[in-house]
Amino acid sequence: MKQLINLRIAFRSLYKNKVQSVVSILGLGMGLGSIILISMLYMHEISFDKFIPDHNQVYRVLHGTKSSVPFPLGEAAKNDIPEIDAFFRYHQSGEFEIRKDGEDIIKETRFACADSSIFKILGIDFIIGKTAECINEVAISEKMANKYFEEGNALNKTIEARLNNEFIVLNVCGVYKDFPSNSSLNPGFISHTDLIGEFLGNRQKMLGEYGSENDGFKTNWTFEVCITYIKINKQADPNMVSKHLQQYVDRIDEEREQKEAISLQPATDVYLYSSDITDIYSRRGDKNELKYFIAIALFILIIAVVNYIFLTKAKMDDRYTELGVKKAFGANAFSIRIQLLFESNVVSFLSLIPAIAVVIYGTPFVNSTLGRTLDHQIFSDWYAIPLFLMIPLLTGTLSGLFVGTKISHISPIILLNRKMTVLPKGKQWSNSFLSLHFAIFIILLVGALVLQKQINFSLNNFTAINPENVLIYELNTPELSQKFDVINNQVQQMPGVISTAGSSFIPPFNWTLPIRLGNPETNESTVFDGLIMGKGMTELLNMEIVEGEHFGDFKEGQTDVLFNESAASLYHIKAGEYFGAFFVRGIVKDFTAHSMRNLIRPMVIIQQHPQKMSLFAIKTTGETDDQIAANVTKLFKEIAPDKMVSVKSLKEQIAHFYNREKEQAKLISAFSILAIFLAVMGLLGMAMNTVSRRTKEIAIRKVNGAKINELLIMLNMEFVKWVAIAFVTATPIAWFIMSKWLENFAYKTPLSWWIF
Repeated sequence: MKQLINLRIAFRSLYKNKVQSVVSILGLGMGLGSIILISMLYMHEISFDKFIPDHNQVYRVLHGTKSSVPFPLGEAAKNDIPEIDAFFRYHQSGEFEIRKDGEDIIKETRFACADSSIFKILGIDFIIGKTAECINEVAISEKMANKYFEEGNALNKTIEARLNNEFIVLNVCGVYKDFPSNSSLNPGFISHTDLIGEFLGNRQKMLGEYGSENDGFKTNWTFEVCITYIKINKQADPNMVSKHLQQYVDRIDEEREQKEAISLQPATDVYLYSSDITDIYSRRGDKNELKYFIAIALFILIIAVVNYIFLTKAKMDDRYTELGVKKAFGANAFSIRIQLLFESNVVSFLSLIPAIAVVIYGTPFVNSTLGRTLDHQIFSDWYAIPLFLMIPLLTGTLSGLFVGTKISHISPIILLNRKMTVLPKGKQWSNSFLSLHFAIFIILLVGALVLQKQINFSLNNFTAINPENVLIYELNTPELSQKFDVINNQVQQMPGVISTAGSSFIPPFNWTLPIRLGNPETNESTVFDGLIMGKGMTELLNMEIVEGEHFGDFKEGQTDVLFNESAASLYHIKAGEYFGAFFVRGIVKDFTAHSMRNLIRPMVIIQQHPQKMSLFAIKTTGETDDQIAANVTKLFKEIAPDKMVSVKSLKEQIAHFYNREKEQAKLISAFSILAIFLAVMGLLGMAMNTVSRRTKEIAIRKVNGAKINELLIMLNMEFVKWVAIAFVTATPIAWFIMSKWLENFAYKTPLSWWIF
């Protein structure tokens, strides 16, 4: 009965103070929704690969800091080490082309070749059919089946996939359930490991003159072609298994590779703990971001609770008489606290309505912004629902206890006389929290501005290279590569074209190509950061020659190279001389070959054969790019009619380097907006509280002739002072945090004064 009475009193109080109630519920709901959303994201990030049956027994094999290992290793380890129960090898493509029933060509990603044991080890069930048992079969995911076949009826149907040069007809042998959203591996197609050779042919095509087919990958212990997962038995010690795996290091031919140990990484660590691992197949998160998620959630929780307290205190002025009468008629402090605690939790749970809206609309935002796959699957964990319900319960309880404890100890005489001026000083405490609100907002806003400033700096401050108005086409068929001279001559005649050139790699690009050359001075091999480029590419990119000359015509039997200044200085290289078997055509000024995160390293550029280019670059005036693109596409279609023409600008290629920073900037900007919204909510609560305490003073001042602007200045000055304190407090903190973040970049923007 008492609970029903308290519930009725709570709703009556909410109805009586409509404005404050709506503001309280909306503000608290925004805060709670954000906390729940961040909690969902945190739980999602730490749950990766825990869906795997017996996930504590599943490990990925590493060789040094590389996830790729030789193809024969998995089977050899299974046969030689009794503790290993099962294994699978996995190789995945980047982009590839798919065609069904002669229809339009579509670009897809995530075509994998794997052992059939992948499904059992990872716990992925088949909806229908079976695994691929030969090179002409492929199993596809439920999502791909629904995309390419009516009602998902894909079994025994065929698709055509171009994994290298030609379309290959593949029979759909099975449809498996989609990999969970928290899986680090997420292939849409899984074929037989024999098909790996097609992908290696693609690699050979990219390297042109300097590639090799690697047909013997199945027995080759030097070429690290796939990632390998193993499952050990329950009694096995992973450290002992790792020691047994060291026996295979000696089978690797290259001496430098033999110095790197083979180790095991728990499958559940692959997503969050692979920042120093070379891995192109697995999705990866960032364990450091989890700290930010926790910190942001705690900040928002504090702000939401404090805002609610401010707003509750503001409307308490109208209830002092009610509470004083209750105490005068015998209500004890405990019953007052229970009533206010009950009311606080009612508001807290009502705030779940806007909180749910924040979660519903915020989930797609988080997924699109951070590239995550957050979905309702997170609620399938037994602890998820109770945990999320604890958030409003905790928030309502903390808020209610604070207000209830303070009010319950006040004398009924003071309450009835509404003499709140004799209460203990709380004004300084309230104002300090106002400073906290704005300090958090300032830190977040500075963070968003610095991130965006660094991104702009990284996109527009490349050293000794000009990526403006450069279009890049893929020469992704033998016909296109062999007709390079024809394409080059015709495109050069098009209006708006300044120059053209071919290449295998066009800097800046976001990964490195290590090239090992014999050093004639030390008689040892030296690893350089490498590029393979054709005649005219250095001129097209405005790269400056400081000694010697640019590449000339390609000469059969002689390999010309260019070195950058760093390499020339470190290894005493001069133009016109030989470095081992390579003729040094010239020395180029140091230039940015990769992202701004990396220092410029000693680099060698090897000249590519003109008929073995994989990329074609066009430098334009920037005025007729659309017409040029249309004409080049038409030309490519005439040479290779069944090939999808792929074009991008060099600026777009560079922009992909900084996707993570862009995502972080968007997320921090969103939280900045939320922080200022909550800060204004808190400011509104404090203003209501101030006005309710000073109503008589304001009235007297107006009677005595005070103007509205004078009253506004009087009421606002104390708030301005505390916002100024927030600025002074937040500035050094923001400066320190962003200085540490900028350490991730070798070349960075200054922390300009205007940001603060």
